[in-house]
Amino acid sequence: MTAVDFAADWLQPLFGTWIDVALAACVGVAIVRGAVSANATARLSHLAWRAVILLGVGLAAYLCVATVAMTDTSMPDFPGSLWIVLTQSDFGSMIWVAAAAWIALALGARLSNVRNAGPHLAGWLYLAGLIAFSYARAATGHAADHGFLSLTVGVHTLHVLTGCAWAGSVGISTLLTPAWRVWSMQQRKALAHRLSTTATIAVPVVAISGLINAFRMLGHSVHLWGSTYLWILLAKVCLVAIAVALGSWNRWFWMKRLDAGQEAAARGFNLVLGVEMVGLIVVLALAARLGITMAPA
Repeated sequence: MTAVDFAADWLQPLFGTWIDVALAACVGVAIVRGAVSANATARLSHLAWRAVILLGVGLAAYLCVATVAMTDTSMPDFPGSLWIVLTQSDFGSMIWVAAAAWIALALGARLSNVRNAGPHLAGWLYLAGLIAFSYARAATGHAADHGFLSLTVGVHTLHVLTGCAWAGSVGISTLLTPAWRVWSMQQRKALAHRLSTTATIAVPVVAISGLINAFRMLGHSVHLWGSTYLWILLAKVCLVAIAVALGSWNRWFWMKRLDAGQEAAARGFNLVLGVEMVGLIVVLALAARLGITMAPA
């Protein structure tokens, strides 16, 4: 296997997954922040900053491996090839957008921890960074074939953002739930209901935008069933269905018991939430793989 093949087939989906998981964590922090205890808010601030750092590292690594895959460059020529990709390609244009979005996210995350820095400014910067980064992520995939300002890119941006909202809120909550033993029952219920509300909004949007994307990619294909793209997509859909089932189990079984004040319900809710998080991480990995897989002709 050549360096180009290794970069394209393994490193690009790896760092694409890294970016998606980190972006989901950034979105999850924003969603969960208003539904946790004061002690957990400090923990969230640390998680936000770490997620932003991981997002920046992932973006830099993804740019490097994409440059190798696109240009078949050697190590001595890599800096020149990197500059060509950044200045003379559509992919490079979106990397600049993603870099600007990352700066806004970093400023928002940092200012939120600075007293008298203006919480509204920090929140708006963070939100702008999330939307812009989701747009850049969407516009580096197949949707960009229709133009950066097309409805197609807009739909895919919504798909990325709502998918990250669902996966990120589940993931961040899973990281917080080990501290549930010191939370009041009211605080536990607040977080559970925030997760339920997020999923109720995000999952239908993810499903509808995903169907639109799938029809765009596969609607005119002649050799559909023999394509790698289709089978990755079907695996993703199956895992999404499992994640929806797990979330529904939490919503209609364990959350009702949380609302009733049953102590054992917190353990059951936490366990199901952890399994759902693992499934959604695999979904993000499959989505990253789809982004660099050729659609069937």
